[in-house]
Amino acid sequence: MTHIKCSHCGLINWPNAEVCERCGGVFNHNDPAPPPDLPMLTFGSDRPTGSRTLKVILIVAISGLILGGGTWAIYKGRGANSSQASAEAMRKQKPSTPPTLDERTRDSLLAYLTQPGFVGTKIVEQVLGPVHLEMLHVPDQEVYFSSPAPETVGETFESMAARFIIDPKRVVLAEDDGSGRLRLGKYSLLQSTDKHLFFKTPVDNIKFDTGTVLKFPFKLATYTLDMRELEDFLQNKSIFGGRMNARMEQLRAGMPVIFANHGALVARPEETSLRRFVDELIRDIPADTEGAREARVQRVLDFVSREIKYDLRETTYNFEMLKRPNEVLMSGQSDCSNKAILLGSLLEQLGEDYLFVYTPDHITVAVRQGDFPARNGLLVAWQGEAWLIAEGTAPGFRIGVDRLREESRFKQFQHIQRPRDRDVIFDVATGRRLSFQ
Repeated sequence: MTHIKCSHCGLINWPNAEVCERCGGVFNHNDPAPPPDLPMLTFGSDRPTGSRTLKVILIVAISGLILGGGTWAIYKGRGANSSQASAEAMRKQKPSTPPTLDERTRDSLLAYLTQPGFVGTKIVEQVLGPVHLEMLHVPDQEVYFSSPAPETVGETFESMAARFIIDPKRVVLAEDDGSGRLRLGKYSLLQSTDKHLFFKTPVDNIKFDTGTVLKFPFKLATYTLDMRELEDFLQNKSIFGGRMNARMEQLRAGMPVIFANHGALVARPEETSLRRFVDELIRDIPADTEGAREARVQRVLDFVSREIKYDLRETTYNFEMLKRPNEVLMSGQSDCSNKAILLGSLLEQLGEDYLFVYTPDHITVAVRQGDFPARNGLLVAWQGEAWLIAEGTAPGFRIGVDRLREESRFKQFQHIQRPRDRDVIFDVATGRRLSFQ
C-alpha cells in the first residue's frame, strides 16, 4: 500500500493516515468545509492557481519556540495532536536553557497569532496593530508578516514594526517581481492595499511587552488575560487534562468507537482570568439572597448561549476540534463541544457541581436541580439525584423551563462525566466506566 504525501507540507505519512502528522491537513479533499482561516503563499515561481498553490497550515503548538498552542483534535475517531511533529522538531533545535520571561511571552503570543481562524482576530489587533502575521516557519525560525500601505493607516512602516521588532536592520523586505506579487526568497504574496508590504525577521528579533493584558469585551463583562495566564493555558496548567480518546463499549461496523474526552479541556477551579470574568458576570447577584445560586447559574448559561456565537463551520469538519475555555472567549464562537467546555469552566469558578452529558453527535451540560423547576422534563437521574439540562446552544434557554427542538435526541443519554473526576466517563446503559486508548 502506497504511503500518503501531504499536499500541504510535503510530509510522507502512513498509508492509513487521515490527517497529516505535521500540519494537521486532512487528506479527504471532499470535506464540506475547509480548516480554519489560513494564509495562502506560493513556492518559488509557482502561481496562485491550480494544484501547485501551497496552503501553509499554521495551527502549531509552541514549546520552546513551540509551546503547545495548537488544538487537540479527534479525527474521524482517531486521536491526533495536529502540531505534535512540529513541536518535537523544535524541541530538538532549541537549547536546554530555560526560556526567559521575554521569550515565554513572545512564544505564547506567537502561538495564538498563528491561529486567527482558531482564536479570532482580536488578539492580532491588540498585539500587532495593522500588521498581519502570515507564517511562522519553524525549521528556519523565521516569521513572515504583511502590512497595509502606510498612507491607508496614517502610520509609517517603521512605526508599525516597532511594536514588536527589536532590531529593524534584521527585517528583510520583499521585492515586487513585476507580476503584482511580493517575493521573499521561496515565498511570494499577492500585493493588495491590506498587504502592501511583505517582510520577514528571525524569531529572536521579536519581542512583546510582558505586561500585555489582552481584552475581549462582551455585553455584560470583559474577559482579560495577562501573559502568565495565557502561558499557563498553553502549557495546560489551567485545565484538568487527561487522556483524550475515550472508547465506547458499543461497536460500529465491528470496530470500537472513539470520542473526545471533553472534560480534559475544562479549566480548574480558581483559574484567575475566568474567576475575574465570572465575578463581573454575576456582580449584581448577591450570594446571600434567595435564589442566588439558581440566578448565578442561569446568568452564566445565558452568557454562553447568547454571547458565544454558534460556529457552523466547526460542525462540518470531519474532526472534533476542541478548544480551551480561554480560546472560546478569545474567538467568541464555538460549536456545542466548546460551549460545553466553556460553560463547565465557568461553573467551576462558581463552585457549582455539574455533569457533561453525551448524546448522539452532541454534548450538553446538566446541573443539580436545587430550586430550579423541572417543567420541561429535560433531566437525567444520576447517582440518586436529578440533574437538569443547561443547553448552551439554544440562545436564552431557561433551565427546567424551555423545550428544545429534536428533544428526543437530547434525551438519548449515552455517557456521563463529571470533569473534575479526571479520566472518568460512565456508560449510562451499563453504569460501567469507559476505557481510553
